[in-house]
Amino acid sequence: MNYWFLCKVSYNKELEDGTVKKLKDTYLTDAMTLTDAEARMYEEVGNTIQGEFDVSAANRMNFIDVFTYPNTQYYFRCKVRYVTIDEKKGKEKETKNLILIGANDLKDAYDRLTNELKTMLVPYEIIEIVKTPILEVFRYRSPDERIGARNLRPLEEGEGQE
Repeated sequence: MNYWFLCKVSYNKELEDGTVKKLKDTYLTDAMTLTDAEARMYEEVGNTIQGEFDVSAANRMNFIDVFTYPNTQYYFRCKVRYVTIDEKKGKEKETKNLILIGANDLKDAYDRLTNELKTMLVPYEIIEIVKTPILEVFRYRSPDERIGARNLRPLEEGEGQE
């Protein structure tokens, strides 16, 4: 079972005027352990950040679902409340869950979340939508998938044909 980890990556970036600024970016990854999450950050972010960087924090998050969409600018943390009936005890049970959704603005996040939840059989209430500093979500890939992706290259003309 994988868990979601919120990871902060610190690094120095040289600006156009020659000054160096310390930056801290936030990412979300799913991993088996805290150590795995940190290793995944070095693997994934190492391809985009030039120079040295450090995974300065990694915290487990309780997202029940993460919805990503192509070409979105932001990620929003959504809190959803719903009430179910415990049939054995005959009492109502309130549940609050966190969902992360990629969207371009608050209205887009609300619309996408509503669309994703339309198949729920119990009534729900969206009680909070908050923009997060998350820049990107890295979903788990098996070691075979990671190695395969690195070894992919375009076929030369006539290659692979018998």
